[in-house]
Amino acid sequence: MDVAALPAPVVLTLAAWAVALPLFALALRAAWRDAAAHREAMLIVPAAVFVLCVLWSIRANVGQAFAFHLLGSAGLALAVGWPLALVGGAVVVVLMTLIHGTPLAGAALAWLVQIALPASVATGVLVLVARNLPRQLFVYLFAVGVFGAFAAFAATALAGIALLAVVADVPATTAFEEYLPMLLILGFGEATLTGMLLTLAVAYRPHWVATFDASWLAERETPP
Repeated sequence: MDVAALPAPVVLTLAAWAVALPLFALALRAAWRDAAAHREAMLIVPAAVFVLCVLWSIRANVGQAFAFHLLGSAGLALAVGWPLALVGGAVVVVLMTLIHGTPLAGAALAWLVQIALPASVATGVLVLVARNLPRQLFVYLFAVGVFGAFAAFAATALAGIALLAVVADVPATTAFEEYLPMLLILGFGEATLTGMLLTLAVAYRPHWVATFDASWLAERETPP
């Protein structure tokens, strides 16, 4: 969804910048602080930014107001961690805004919906799974990788569709009954792709995945 191109009112645009700027500053500070701990993750950020730009460029349009594509934001968050995902995602949003010629004023709203929201949902799923389920490789790949990616995409889809209905004068019935199912179906593709890429990365380059460590290779011991 090209959120940056939506004709958002000035109040919503200013509110998005008011939220995005301090959140980005927080992420940038955390990424700088964690740079030494996740050095390998930092090295793959440029490649991840390029991959996301490619994913966002391969999209389909339905009418003039609705476009959809894969996000990759959840996979980015799981690969490099929440702070670096928000920083790298900001680069993606700016580049795609410039490429498509959409107003930079909408970049903050696009970053919040398409980067910060899915990255936060995927990270939240990771935390919940780590606390409540056994630490096993299967659990990480499917509960975190596949389900986390789908949940992140679904949250973004709901937010994007709601914006479409509110600011683009698209009838709510059209937005939620026609467009939303398309996005949820695409969400299964997003989840499958994320799970496959995480499986390959964990199998061959586990040190590239910031949210994965050796504790996921064996079931967590339960206290007597």
